[in-house]
Amino acid sequence: MAPKTLRPLPRLAPVLALLLAAACDPPKHEPAASAPASAAPSASAAARASAVVSASAPAAPAYGPFGELVRSLSEPGGDFISDNLISNETSYLQTADALAARPAGGVYIGVGPEQNFTYLALTRPRLAFIVDIRRDNLLQHLYYRFLFEEAESRSHFLALLVGRPYDAATAPPADADIDAVLKHAESKAPDPKLFATTVDRAMKRMQETYGVTLTDKDKRSLARMTQVFFDKQIDLRFELKENSGRKYPSLRELLGGADPAGKKRGFLATDAAFRFVQAMEREGRVVPIVGDFAGDGAFPAIAAFLQKNDLRVSTFYVSNVEQYLLEPPTWTKWIRNVAALPRMDDAIFVRCYLDQGQKHPKQMEGHRTATVHAKIGDFVTREQKTPTRSWFKIATEGNLD
Repeated sequence: MAPKTLRPLPRLAPVLALLLAAACDPPKHEPAASAPASAAPSASAAARASAVVSASAPAAPAYGPFGELVRSLSEPGGDFISDNLISNETSYLQTADALAARPAGGVYIGVGPEQNFTYLALTRPRLAFIVDIRRDNLLQHLYYRFLFEEAESRSHFLALLVGRPYDAATAPPADADIDAVLKHAESKAPDPKLFATTVDRAMKRMQETYGVTLTDKDKRSLARMTQVFFDKQIDLRFELKENSGRKYPSLRELLGGADPAGKKRGFLATDAAFRFVQAMEREGRVVPIVGDFAGDGAFPAIAAFLQKNDLRVSTFYVSNVEQYLLEPPTWTKWIRNVAALPRMDDAIFVRCYLDQGQKHPKQMEGHRTATVHAKIGDFVTREQKTPTRSWFKIATEGNLD
């Protein structure tokens, strides 16, 4: 990965001041209030949703600074071996209990698509950055922000994502399980005109409200990505650019995933989880960034931003990105970037190990991935002393129970 030039950060403090003006206290760890099970799903769903969002997070700031923050922290994008429209990590809920037990607040950093929403709901941070070397990931998260803003309910969110009409009058109640949500989202046939209108409205909002300029290439990329969701619906699966012959989980399977105890914990599994993420998105507190984990641009800029505004990282979901950073010059820069991040004393990495011939000791039956968590501070100390350069050792050493 080629080094990137660090850009100046002259206006970052005012940006964060606006983003967090109303967030004097970190959000509480209790789930947001939801409508009683007996409440009839109707046009009042939007009003109930608004009340839930208001109860779970501070008032929304101006959107203008959001685009400035995206631009200021991002660097030129790069390529990857897959499009990553959805996750391929069936074990993403393996650490759900540990994440949910951590104190709310702090800053979350993540990578990739929708699995981040579940980790946001579990860890309940004050601010989140989703950093990915692919600009397409930034565009996809801007689209997700639009969908969260528009959605009256969980099933409405899914219906919007796959281009289906939504019937508020028959929407499942707030305490419905994920199976009922999926069923309702798919109750009406896909509508290409509705889908096209949704995408057009999203692109317009990205530029006029979020303050993010879309190039012609961006617009083509968004059109292509959203079309995949419309074509393949909730049965969309992760794919490599070069077919490996492996069958990856569908979006349906991921959304309905359960933790080791059998409890469904995805961001659409409960109304409270969905409403927390929705509140963050509506307030511009989920900021997608284009960045190389071992680059000289985005991560040093984020570190300077956090330092200047007295913010600390609490959770860093790195997935298996480190697997691609092991070459000596690249690995050294990755350790440098991690060490520079202001962080809480108990800040953790969340890693995902993919079995490629060597099984992870924590790999669960029926899974090809294992998700683990470890203290960032311990990792930095160890790597600064003796660099590991072994992905298996990195993914298995120092993990917390």
